[in-house]
Formats: sequence, structure tokens, C-alpha cells
Amino acid sequence: MRKSNTDNLWSLGFMRICFANFLLFASIYMLFPVLPSVMMSRLGISTGQAGSMFLVFAAAMFLVGPFHAYLGDEYKRKRVLVYSIFVILGTTLGYIFVDTFPRLLMLVAVQGGAFGLAATAGITVAIDITTASRRSAGNLGFALAARLGMLVGVVAGIWMFQLKGFSMTAYFSILCSIFSILFALRVYVAFRAPIGVGYCNLDRFLLLRGWLPALNLVLIAFIPGIALLLIKQGDYAALFFLVVLVVLTIPFTKIFVKLSQHCQRGTANTTCHLAMETGILIGLAVCCFLSNHGEMYSEFADGTGIADIYLYTDFQLIYKVIGIGILVALAFFFLLTYPYYKRKKVR
Repeated sequence: MRKSNTDNLWSLGFMRICFANFLLFASIYMLFPVLPSVMMSRLGISTGQAGSMFLVFAAAMFLVGPFHAYLGDEYKRKRVLVYSIFVILGTTLGYIFVDTFPRLLMLVAVQGGAFGLAATAGITVAIDITTASRRSAGNLGFALAARLGMLVGVVAGIWMFQLKGFSMTAYFSILCSIFSILFALRVYVAFRAPIGVGYCNLDRFLLLRGWLPALNLVLIAFIPGIALLLIKQGDYAALFFLVVLVVLTIPFTKIFVKLSQHCQRGTANTTCHLAMETGILIGLAVCCFLSNHGEMYSEFADGTGIADIYLYTDFQLIYKVIGIGILVALAFFFLLTYPYYKRKKVR
């Protein structure tokens, strides 16, 4: 007997929201490897100030989280998703023209908050358009789309920066955001009457039962985060750590989903997402803090060129930190996370 469209996980609507999520993450991550050196060159800021951008971005994601459930209930989750991506698009355009460090931090904070809302709203939309029997599988597919977007975004951003410079990279990121909006707008979400959610709560935001795996995931994601800036400096072997994070997305999403109670799978996916983003952003900040800066001349394919400030990183030091991070993350998982998961899982 043929399955109905509503029971098919890979329906057209679900594929569209996955493509929207893929493009959302690609648009953000193509900026991360190049922003520090560009802003150091343009604004004359230190490596420490460049690193602080990523901490502000991470803080903004968490600050908006408690308000997401209210916004999604009051104004519809799809609208929250689309409007948030519009804000991301606008802040990306702002990076091209920003001229002071305080304004840069303001842009980063707004973009971090919008990204937190967009990613969380996307998860809830994906849950809403998936039947109850397929929601666990839907969580896995949606999370994987995000991490593949991360990987493609990093590679595309570095390639575009080396070919055409920062402005074209930013425009390419904006183009990804536009297509993400178009895909999201084409997703049909059935009307749901508001249920009267309070202004501030943790529903669809943090799974408190998953606090220990979340800490472990922060430690794991820290490793590709600290390696991310090495890729722009020519160490393409560091891409391996991003690939490993993509591979780990499925098993860790399963852990969070299996720790969740009834109707908490979206919250579980959001917690997993936030933990990964936090680890990556902390890693990026630490890499900046451990780096110095120098100057080089970059020539583009059209024959033009610019004098560019770049991060000068001690690769040996970073790889020592990575080695220690791997040992700590593995010990944390086998000694703490896995026993905790076996005791607490409910699915």
C-alpha cells in the first residue's frame, strides 16, 4: 500500500526547510573564517578584540532564546524564521560598511540573536510539518543539513575571499540568505491557534536533562572551532575536524532526542545546536586570543590587490591545544556523558 504524503519524511515541504537550514548555516559560516583578519585590517583592532566578536555572537544566541517560544506562538514560527534571516542578511551587509569597533560588536550581537532565533524557529517548523512517528528521524535530517551547510559555507567563504575579497564573500553570503528565505517561504505550515505562552521561558530552547551531554558537545565542538581559522591560513588538513563534527551530528542528536520527554524533541535538537555553536565560537575566540597579527599583500584574480592584516598563528601551539581538547572530550564522554545517558534516556 502506498504511503501518504503526510507519512513521508522526505516530503517536498521537509526538503525545502532542510535546504533553507543548509543555506542559513552556509551564509553564516562563510563569514566566520575571514571576519577577524578583515576587521583587524579595516578597524585596526587587536586579535583579542577580534576574538571577542565570537563571544558576543554566542552570548546573543542565548539571550534571545527564552523569548523564542513566545514569539513563535504569538507571531507564527515561520514568520520568526523568515524575519530573522532578513535581519541576518542586513547585518551581513553592514559588515561591508562598518567603521568602528563598537558598531561591529552591535552588528555581531544583532546577527547572533537573529541566528539563534532563526535556527530555533527552523527546528520548530521542521517538527511542525513532520508527522509524530517521523519526528525523531526528522530531527536527525534537519540537524545534518545544518552541519553540511557549515562545512560548505567554510569552504565556499575561504574560496570566495581568496578569489574576490571580502565584499564579494559578504554578497555571496547575502545571496545564500535570500535563497534560504525563498525556500522557507515555500514551506506550508498548518495554522495553529496561540496557546498563550509566557513572554520568557525555556520551552523549545534548552533541554535541562541534557546539560551534561551539552557540556561534552561544547568540548568536542571547541576542537573544530579552534582549527577553523587555520584553514584560511592554508592548513587545509584542519578541515578534517569539521568533517568529524558533521559525522558526530547524528549520534549526538540521537542522544539529546532520547533524553527528551514527550513533545521535547525540538527542544532537544535546539540544545544540541546551541552546544555545538557555543563550542565552535569559543574555539574561534581562543584561536584569535592565541594569535598575533602580521601584514601581507593579497592579489585577486582580476589583477587587483590589497594590503591585508592577517592572523599569525603558532600551528604547533594550536595543535597541542587540539590534542589536549581531544583527550579531555573523550574522557568526559566515556566517564561522564555515556553513563549519564544510559541512566537518563527515556526513549
